[in-house]
Amino acid sequence: MRFCLLASGSKGNAIWVEEDGLAVLIDNGLSLAELTRRLKKRDLDPKRLVGVFVTHEHTDHIGGVGPLSRGHELPVYTSPLTFHACGRTVGNVDFCPFASGEKLKLGSLTITAVSSSHDAADPQLYVVRGNTGSLGVATDLGVVTHLVRQSFLSLTAIVSEFNHDLKMLADGPYPWFLKQRVRGRKGHLSNDEAAQFLIDVNHEGLSRVVLGHLSEVNNKPELAFEAAAAALSRGPGNPGLTVASQWEPTEVFEI
Repeated sequence: MRFCLLASGSKGNAIWVEEDGLAVLIDNGLSLAELTRRLKKRDLDPKRLVGVFVTHEHTDHIGGVGPLSRGHELPVYTSPLTFHACGRTVGNVDFCPFASGEKLKLGSLTITAVSSSHDAADPQLYVVRGNTGSLGVATDLGVVTHLVRQSFLSLTAIVSEFNHDLKMLADGPYPWFLKQRVRGRKGHLSNDEAAQFLIDVNHEGLSRVVLGHLSEVNNKPELAFEAAAAALSRGPGNPGLTVASQWEPTEVFEI
C-alpha cells in the first residue's frame, strides 16, 4: 500500500491511498488544476482513482470534489447527511451512500467509515486496509472517542491531526468564540491531545505517523513534531514521523 498527503490544512485537504494500481482519494479541497499539479509532482496517475471518500462538508475538504468527480467520472462516497450538507459545493455527482460503521471493498482495499466528533452534519474518519498494510486518517475531530481509539489500534500507518498548541491558541489573535470552538469537543485536537492519542495506539507494527491539519496561526511544525516524537518514544513502536504541509505534497509512503 502507498499513500500521500497531497495537502493538509485549513486551505485544502486531500489524501491519496493506493494498492495494486487502484487508488482512492480521501477528501479534496484543492482545485482540479492544483490537484493535478500535485499528483504529477509525485507521479500519481489520476486514472487509477476509483472513488472519492468525503469525511465532512467543510469547504477545505470538499471544495474540489465536484469537479474531480465529474471530470474523472468518479463516485463520491460519504454519509447521506454529509452529502446533503455538501449541497451546491459538490453539486451533481455519482453519490454512493457510505455511513459510519459500514465497510466497502474496492479491489484489494477495504475502507471502513468511523464516526467522529466535529462540528459537521455527520463527520466520519476512514480506515483503509490492504494486503500489505493499513492506514487510519484522523483529522478534524474534537475528541478521541473510545470508538476512534479502538478503530486505530494495530494499524501500519496513521495520519493524525495536530491542530494547535494550547498556549499559542490562548495567546493568539482568534476571537474568544473561535478559540472555544477550536478547543471544544467538536473542534480540533491540540498537540497534547493528539500526542496522547499516539501513546494509546502505538505498537510494534506501527511504521509511519504523519501529522496533519496544523493551524498556520496557532501551531508550529516543530512544536507538533516535538510533542509527537516524545509521545512515540514512550511506546514499543518506532515509526517514521513526518509533518504534512498545506502547500506541497508529502513523499509517497510505502507501508
